[in-house]
Amino acid sequence: MKFTILFLLILFVGCSKEPVEMEVVLFERAGQWITNDDYSSYFFFNRKVYNGPAFNTYRSGEKREEGILKNGYKTGLWTGLDKEGKKRYVGEYKKGKADGKWTGYHQNGEKKYDGSYEQGLQTGQWNYYNEQGKKTLEEIYFDCDERCEEEHPPDRRGVPYICEKLGNIIETKEF
Repeated sequence: MKFTILFLLILFVGCSKEPVEMEVVLFERAGQWITNDDYSSYFFFNRKVYNGPAFNTYRSGEKREEGILKNGYKTGLWTGLDKEGKKRYVGEYKKGKADGKWTGYHQNGEKKYDGSYEQGLQTGQWNYYNEQGKKTLEEIYFDCDERCEEEHPPDRRGVPYICEKLGNIIETKEF
């Protein structure tokens, strides 16, 4: 039993990856992060996409953002940091594009904004706050519903159609 636990522990530690600095270890090609490892030395285009934890840094060396790369794209929850290490934003990515809930923060830690992205464009209700946490602005962005999706042309080559109305502001309220 002890041997099995020790074996599983070594396997887990050996398979877990340390976060890599994206701009040092990897290179970007069309929004996808690629390693320098080759499948074959004969072909340039046979590079491996990176999977695992990664981060970007400022020129001065502090972390700028951190999260997970899946198939070479930013995926899941990413956290942006300022040079002092405080949170600037927390947001979700899907295949390298902002997609999901996002929250931004002021220098003092108070919420600056919150809202959602879809395919890299703002959708639904976005709220903006001042440094004291008081709501100052509310914007409503177009959100494509089921009726709207039925009007879109069919998918071409497996690529979903992006609604041309996404990202358009419908209503703005100041407080």
